[in-house]
Amino acid sequence: MKAVLTDGKTMRHYADSSQQRNGQAWFLPDESRLWVALICPAVKICRLGTHIAPKFAGRYYDSLAAACIFLPADKAYDPLRADERFFLMDAAYCVGDFLPVGEYDRVHRISVGDGTMEFSAAQYEVDSKVSELSEFSTLKMGDLLIFVSDAIAVDLAENDRLEVMIDDSPSVILKIK
Repeated sequence: MKAVLTDGKTMRHYADSSQQRNGQAWFLPDESRLWVALICPAVKICRLGTHIAPKFAGRYYDSLAAACIFLPADKAYDPLRADERFFLMDAAYCVGDFLPVGEYDRVHRISVGDGTMEFSAAQYEVDSKVSELSEFSTLKMGDLLIFVSDAIAVDLAENDRLEVMIDDSPSVILKIK
């Protein structure tokens, strides 16, 4: 399974072993004292495909989840430019439970604490990003496309509980250790 981060212009790929399981404890790495979780929308690919035309791209994803990208606080301002090691480390990101995307222009609300963002496939131009990604990489069932452009930054501290909601349904629940 691939996980690809995009800000709309640039794409970065996570290592296969970088995904943290939802519901498990996330341990603060010793490398930095201050860590941040960037809360972002993620869509899941549901079909095998390559060289997908934008007009057909909507057939290749069907689910939305919240993703948490874990970075030191000083790297969180521009996650796609962070050092490669943060894309290779274990538990570099976590993806929550998936919900159906719905209609192309349906707006979903992603919230954590006091922060809220809205997501729709139209707003984030998901069809064009799926098409673009399929030009240089075969898309497979389960691959993820994570959108970081409007991410909500959440400071992490030991013994915190991170709970992210999509449309009032829990998506990510993590204990920070």
